[in-house]
Amino acid sequence: MSYQQWSTSPNPGPAPRFPSRPAPDPIAVALGNASLLGIGYFLARRWFFGGAGVLGTAVLVACLTTLRQTGYEFGLLGWGLLQVVHGWLLARRQPQRAVRVRQRLGALGVALLVLIGLAFERYDVQRIDEQAIAAREAGDCPGVRAAQATYTLGHRIGNGPRTVRVEGDVATCDRIDRAADQLRTAAPFADLGLLQAGFENLAGVLAQPGQTRTVGKAVSQFPGMLPVKEPCTMMPIMSWLRTRKPTGTVLDDPNALVPKLEPNALFGCADANAANAAWPQAQNLYRTLAARYPRSEQAIRARAGIQKAEDAIQQAALEAEVARVRALVKSGKYCATPAKLSMAPRVRHGQNRAVFLGAAGEYTSDLPSQWRTSDPYRAALIVCASTPGTGAVVKTCSYTDADHPEWLPFYVAFRKITVPVNVYEMRTGRLLSTTTIQISGTACPKTWYSQLLQVSGSTTSDTVEPTTATIRAAFQPLVVRP
Repeated sequence: MSYQQWSTSPNPGPAPRFPSRPAPDPIAVALGNASLLGIGYFLARRWFFGGAGVLGTAVLVACLTTLRQTGYEFGLLGWGLLQVVHGWLLARRQPQRAVRVRQRLGALGVALLVLIGLAFERYDVQRIDEQAIAAREAGDCPGVRAAQATYTLGHRIGNGPRTVRVEGDVATCDRIDRAADQLRTAAPFADLGLLQAGFENLAGVLAQPGQTRTVGKAVSQFPGMLPVKEPCTMMPIMSWLRTRKPTGTVLDDPNALVPKLEPNALFGCADANAANAAWPQAQNLYRTLAARYPRSEQAIRARAGIQKAEDAIQQAALEAEVARVRALVKSGKYCATPAKLSMAPRVRHGQNRAVFLGAAGEYTSDLPSQWRTSDPYRAALIVCASTPGTGAVVKTCSYTDADHPEWLPFYVAFRKITVPVNVYEMRTGRLLSTTTIQISGTACPKTWYSQLLQVSGSTTSDTVEPTTATIRAAFQPLVVRP
């Protein structure tokens, strides 16, 4: 058995070498970085640059999808070009370079997939935008909203700034809907302030380009909001439309409704006022209709309504006069505040019927029934009598005290009864005359009674005892006119 003996050589030779990093392919690296995903850096095993590339792309994409400004699109494009150039130069700096066909094809495929995806999304954004524009030009706000709802995250990455335009159209449609809601709320209650606000909002939208059809469609719905079955509510709306200044736009379309709807509104509101006995308001509306629309079908009936209202107004005025005069007569206040009664009989020559008021009731009750009445509607005159007094002496007689016949006689002067009167014409409430009538009668009765003790030789006074004939004679000139 033999053993081999090893010895240490003084020159062992070169030390063993570890496997070196694979040489990168510059074209593959550039193509990989063109995908914006840092793939070229990862192929070159440059992990830091790969991570930074992905992070930078993520930040730019996030800004683009949220802010959707064109600057971020150019930023993303510049970031991709920077990575392509940097990756190419980084790979070219390696002392060893290799041609790797599979890497090139793989990187090219990924880059093409990303770019084609972006191009498709960009094209689809344009297609959706054109759909939204077509819907807007057709006045179809639901179509605009439906188009906007199809946008996805990919669309915002592909062409974020253009998606903003459709959202602007949606916001405009929301504004139109709010204005339409204002009109819908205002119409049933004739809220002119809210109605004005709704049209001003539509005018603001109309000032934007391309919104004529959308605003026109909202305006076209306005006639259906009007309370045509409530004519009195329609009146202020019609008046507002008729006096509204034309703008030369689709907002003027409702103005054309006025000649079609206002005649019915005027006539219907007039009839409603007539049914509620509001005759002055009804008459004004009938007159407005006949004057403003003389050739309309409603004008003929309006003219008849004018006369009917006139008769009703006169009748109401007469009833008010009768009620007022009767109340004054009943309360005894007529003489202080005379009032007319237009339908009372005229004062004529000969006998007139009168209402007698005041303090002379004990005398006027003896007057003939043909001269007096308690109903002002049947009277031509009102005779207001003040407190009776005494007038001229008719006769003076002497009397002795029955209990003391030995006393000297005393004297009694018998005077006429005076009654101050004011005579008013019932028909006009005008004062016809102010006079004092004197009622004569019998004097010097055989026996004269007095509660006071008369002094012998003195003279006292008393009134005559009127008779029915003398009372009638005194009052006759008041009611029997020459």
